[in-house]
Amino acid sequence: MSDGSDPYLYPGTDVLKNVPGLREAGQLAAFESVNTAARIYEILQNPIQGAFDAAHLKALHKRVFQDVFTWAGQFRTTLLGKAEYVGQPPSWFTPPHLLEHEAERIFDSLDRANLFRGLARVEFARQAAWLLADINALHPFREGNGRTQRLFVAAIAQHAGHDVHFDVVSRERMVQASIAANHGRPGMMKRMFEEITDASRIQPLRRAIAFLSREKINWNEMYIATTAPGEEYSGKLVGRDGDAFMIRTDDNRILVGRAVDIDPTLRSGEHLSFRTAR
Repeated sequence: MSDGSDPYLYPGTDVLKNVPGLREAGQLAAFESVNTAARIYEILQNPIQGAFDAAHLKALHKRVFQDVFTWAGQFRTTLLGKAEYVGQPPSWFTPPHLLEHEAERIFDSLDRANLFRGLARVEFARQAAWLLADINALHPFREGNGRTQRLFVAAIAQHAGHDVHFDVVSRERMVQASIAANHGRPGMMKRMFEEITDASRIQPLRRAIAFLSREKINWNEMYIATTAPGEEYSGKLVGRDGDAFMIRTDDNRILVGRAVDIDPTLRSGEHLSFRTAR
């Protein structure tokens, strides 16, 4: 959502001006998906070197979107925001005239933090959550912010000796965490990073995602996460998988937990309430 006329769009359409000149949204989406996936693979095989600053972020965006947009790698020149989401007010990102200044503030702070080197996993997760929330609030590009910022944070993690597994984060979960952080509630983002930096919680999530995919369920449009220690939950048991189980909670989230936390006699489809062990 942009204010007034948007110079990035073909007049009278919602289609972003693009290198191949495609005027149909579906065609552009397909072209973008294929080409950016190829460029992201290139980056993963041969990472872009940089100082983890604004120039580095721009270089990532340019590499990923160079086949799609002529302005790849350039900060936007228009106001940008997201429409209301499940009762939340609209989220407006940093105005264009403040982008360079805010980017400098964010990356100067990152530099002062020694690029998160030497931090234990949990503290790294918390700092990385703040960083992603800050870059997301910046939202410096007209399109492609999510992919670019995840590449940037993954590179920071590798540089600091940690791994982040964004492949188990659904689109819905990222949207909810980003909106909450943008409204001053970073807890969901911090919890997400504590989870996706913890190897013991990644494999159960991947198995759950594989199950949902086999069942033709679009897990990307659902909030899916693992249970947290010492928390209370209630919902319907979906099934078990070895030492893990899956429930659909009463508030329609998919959660993966440890089988020892629930009654072993419960069957799929039954309702349950439980507290996880600390």
